[in-house]
Amino acid sequence: MILKALAIAPEGVQRFVARRGLKYIFTKIAKVEVEGKENLPSKDETVIFICNHLSNIDGPALNAVLGDVYKPTFVAGQKLTSDPFTGLFKKVFRSINIKPNSPDKAAMKEIINLLKSGNNVAIFPEGTRSRVGSMIEGKRGILLIARLAKVRIVPLAMTGSEKVLPIAKDGNMTGEKLHKGTIKVRVGRPFSIPEKTEEQTKEDYDHDTMEFIMRNISVMLPEEYRGVYR
Repeated sequence: MILKALAIAPEGVQRFVARRGLKYIFTKIAKVEVEGKENLPSKDETVIFICNHLSNIDGPALNAVLGDVYKPTFVAGQKLTSDPFTGLFKKVFRSINIKPNSPDKAAMKEIINLLKSGNNVAIFPEGTRSRVGSMIEGKRGILLIARLAKVRIVPLAMTGSEKVLPIAKDGNMTGEKLHKGTIKVRVGRPFSIPEKTEEQTKEDYDHDTMEFIMRNISVMLPEEYRGVYR
């Protein structure tokens, strides 16, 4: 009821409530621990941050880690905007809506232009939250973005968020409940995607490079979180 009422409140009121709400969550409910801070790039370098995806709290948690210094624009599914909970917290940080399971050329162009103009971008390359608590197959959009933007990728590995804000069994995001817990984020070394060799077909190159990208995340995760990238 409160979230629905806020949806029609002025933008300034929504942003104020969202900031206060996130501050409360990350001081009273969920502790965010970061490992590997020495791997974070210079604030002057433009990069793509990538991370596994377990919960709707993942974006806010990463923004709590990266927002002040790197101010990334998050790539998010369109339906998050229409949900009262996720839509409210999207007011706090920059985001680009992308149509799931489709070649959203307009969004892809906007993402690449952002990177080329010096803005950092954060992407969950699996494209959706994992319903099994471990990594699922990544979408190839990240490969196209990295290839065209020509920037390095910073891998992030997250655990614990699926316990802080579990996915509702009935699929109703508004009905998801927060629980006390710890979210851990590990930062890996930045990397560039490899060049295609003469021996590789395009299909082989795309497959091998996606494996390379996703395994830069999975190698930092406990075994039970690695899923298809064990």
